[in-house]
Amino acid sequence: MGPPGRPTVVTAAAGALATTAVLLPEALGLDRTAPWPIVTAFRRRLALGAVGAAAVAAARPGPWRGAGLGAGAVAAAALVVSTVRHRPHPGGTPVGEPVSVLGANVRIGRADPGALGALVRRERPDVVVLLEAGDRFRRSLTREIDDLGYRGWSCAPGRAEVEAAGAGDHACTSVLVAPGLGDVTVRAVTRDTASGWIELTGGALGDTRFLAVHPAVLLPSRTHEWRRELARLAGLVADDPRPTVVVGDLNSTLEHRALQPVLHHVRSASAEVGRAREGTWPGGKPRWLGVAIDHVLVSATVGVGSVEVLDVPGSDHRAVLARLRRPTGAGARRR
Repeated sequence: MGPPGRPTVVTAAAGALATTAVLLPEALGLDRTAPWPIVTAFRRRLALGAVGAAAVAAARPGPWRGAGLGAGAVAAAALVVSTVRHRPHPGGTPVGEPVSVLGANVRIGRADPGALGALVRRERPDVVVLLEAGDRFRRSLTREIDDLGYRGWSCAPGRAEVEAAGAGDHACTSVLVAPGLGDVTVRAVTRDTASGWIELTGGALGDTRFLAVHPAVLLPSRTHEWRRELARLAGLVADDPRPTVVVGDLNSTLEHRALQPVLHHVRSASAEVGRAREGTWPGGKPRWLGVAIDHVLVSATVGVGSVEVLDVPGSDHRAVLARLRRPTGAGARRR
């Protein structure tokens, strides 16, 4: 018989390694491959469950005690990582010109345009970003709010122009702009992404630019494409000094390491007001069960007033409404 402590040490190491693979895959370099990015989206819930299971195992005699101790230590570390990545980044008192944005994935045009139109009518956002919405859905929505004067554009993947007349809803991105923004400039910013991406700037927005984006869906077969498009987004926010607002379904939570290069340049508006864990997908389920993959991200000089997560009938996503303050004058450029 070996030394009494050896089974505990061996099983503790085994428990820690197995838990690391599930809850901290980036520590082992596993987070770059499927299915670990999907698991990471649910890290906090899994870590809380693992802490409970580890406590039960650690209370039992024999090898289970060591496995429980090892797993519990790693689960606690995963909770720390999750907390750090969701921590607020206080931006001080918002200053500058008010601007509001509503972002909504409309589930391949299946959302109820009447309900969404009523939401736009009630909140009057300056910018509306619609994911999985092409020419058909955009026109359906604008008919509901025709009297409000919103102008709209759609962008399909692979096209150099934003007006994707006749393009289907599946891979399109659309934007609506309130008349108060004046003569804005709208253009496609990519031709090699799974969905069309749009940049909106000028007019009453001044130097501030809005990016409407929808990186590839996080499926095992598309993990490489998902990582590549998040890297593309990181380049877009890093290479331009203007104040930036990123709006869209990023198919990523703040947990994902692939999103961290983006967050090096822009911060989560939801995290700033303490709502970063409020689930935006799947819609129709309790929010605490869901994950936050729909985001409004802002650069350092953009102030955050409030963020709301709102139900959208017919969609499997909830919308995000952010009230912001865009910088003005000489201090508008991001450092």
